[in-house]
Amino acid sequence: MLNHTTNHIQKRWQTYPKTTLQMTNNFSSDSILYYPSIEFQSETWVKAAITIRDKIYRIKPDDYSAKDPEEIQIAISEGIIEDIVLSEQDLKQTADKFEHYCNDLEWFPDGFDSSTFEVRLHDDKIDSRLKDFFREFSGPVDRDGFYRIRPEIANGYMFFLADSISKRRNIARLTDDPDMFTAMTYFDVDGNLDEWISNDEATEHYSNLIIENMIPRDIRSIRMDRIIKLADNLKNNKTQFRELVSGFSEKLSKIEDSQFALKEIQKFKNDIENSQMTRKELVSGFAKNIVPSALYVGVPTLTASLIGSAFSGKDDLFSAVQFANCAIISSVASVMDAGKEVRKSWNSKKSNYYLDLRKELTSMETSQIRIQNMTNRLDEYVND
Repeated sequence: MLNHTTNHIQKRWQTYPKTTLQMTNNFSSDSILYYPSIEFQSETWVKAAITIRDKIYRIKPDDYSAKDPEEIQIAISEGIIEDIVLSEQDLKQTADKFEHYCNDLEWFPDGFDSSTFEVRLHDDKIDSRLKDFFREFSGPVDRDGFYRIRPEIANGYMFFLADSISKRRNIARLTDDPDMFTAMTYFDVDGNLDEWISNDEATEHYSNLIIENMIPRDIRSIRMDRIIKLADNLKNNKTQFRELVSGFSEKLSKIEDSQFALKEIQKFKNDIENSQMTRKELVSGFAKNIVPSALYVGVPTLTASLIGSAFSGKDDLFSAVQFANCAIISSVASVMDAGKEVRKSWNSKKSNYYLDLRKELTSMETSQIRIQNMTNRLDEYVND
């Protein structure tokens, strides 16, 4: 069981064992599971998420008092945010997965080495049989019950914990951490990515469907109680949007005929633009306009080149293609032969999601939304 020492933590990601994670995230659900941290990194991100989903769950130890600001406390008091208290079965299932993951490794991979957030792991999130293992990589547990552990270990464990929680409760996972989103992409195809990541000759790819411009422009300054009222007004529109995205991504993953795929894409283009027009009208009573934002949805496809050639005249698989006024698609990675059945067995419950906002909404920095190059992120994730 778990025979590792600290000088082993330099192995590349390719050592990941062929373990299948059965993702059961369902975007048509009205709830999300926030991870990897307990406290939210941005009140504005939470407000934005509420305009897409009806309820946010987070994983919080029962005896830990979260340091929540007033706006977050309002959402908690209204039942919009709810804590998940871990059960013995949650911890046992996570420990089983984590042990299986670790036992076939000589070293820990660098793939989960994210410096986006401070990485802490609470004692109550760990099954008793793993606590000695985590103490090996940590100093004494602090007064709040946290281990301070190298990110590639803590993030790896939190990935499996979030997977167990979402699976056992059928809650979709939505993160504000691009590094964890990249990790989800790798696990979605069981590591069966082409050695060169971006192989133009590959017939199967993992892609990101990106939905833009969903967030009220003044959301940072709108109080939480008004955001909750807006979210209630958007309830039917949110449901329609989730069903559109879920249905389209599942259809696209199964289609092999390019001409039929283009018909489905055109239908989705019309539907999502109508949905966004309705959303803009509903938001107008609360904010002047919609601000740039990007919701990333992972989905395996036969190829994204047919979309590029049809809507932009380009055949570059790995360039983002805008095929609607609020929708973009781009191949992220090529899937190698061993993973070609991924698309055929895939359904929308296996999608993963990442919500990206303009920096001025979450900090004093300013920037425009730029579509992130997830291919480069994934290449670094796999090979660094």
